[in-house]
Amino acid sequence: MKKFLAVIVVLLVAVVAFVQFAVPRALTNYLKDKITEATKAQNVSLTLDALPGAKLALGYVDKVYCKADDATIGELNLKQAELKGSSLHIDIKEILMPTEGISREEHTNRCLTSAGSLELSGVITADSLKDFLAQKVEHLKNLQVTMTHEGITASAGVKIIGREADVQIGGQIIARDGDLYFQMTNINVENAILRRVNLDKFLGDFNLTERVKMPFGLQFREVQMRDGEAFVKATRN
Repeated sequence: MKKFLAVIVVLLVAVVAFVQFAVPRALTNYLKDKITEATKAQNVSLTLDALPGAKLALGYVDKVYCKADDATIGELNLKQAELKGSSLHIDIKEILMPTEGISREEHTNRCLTSAGSLELSGVITADSLKDFLAQKVEHLKNLQVTMTHEGITASAGVKIIGREADVQIGGQIIARDGDLYFQMTNINVENAILRRVNLDKFLGDFNLTERVKMPFGLQFREVQMRDGEAFVKATRN
């Protein structure tokens, strides 16, 4: 009888140790791989904290911290992206056995059932904005983008009526309705025939995140223009 009880105790200790250490590690590695796959990020690090650690096996996370370099959200690249959260409940079943017939965005929203707080921040560099604008606006040559705390200046060559012209665009990055936009504030074109023409009547905004629905209810709320970059922050609804 004593030998049987000893075996039971050993098994219970093994199960507790497995739940306490192996499950959290496996879950962390699994989520890290999913983040890397979804964002094409480099050097992803992820930490899930819970006390006791066995809570993670049930999807309860006290704190989460994730850092990724060059994370892609839609068509936009975020340098030094960071995700911080507290008091989260993760649907482990949805992660391991995703519901069929739903989009990736809906799947990620189902994975997180609740959160006390959740915040995503990152940096948009002048180079990443230049790449975005080059994809959105055709026939631009030698595109250059300068970012300062006062705003953004983009200049490029473009062919108009068979002749080369120089175009200058002034703008800024703003957060509106949970999305990020490149808001154009002025457009000028200059060449030998047209001289200098103001095209402000053609002003418009480029939605920087139009092809992605932000996961987990995150919406961009804050933009801080800096020299050479823009700091952006999104929070959960």
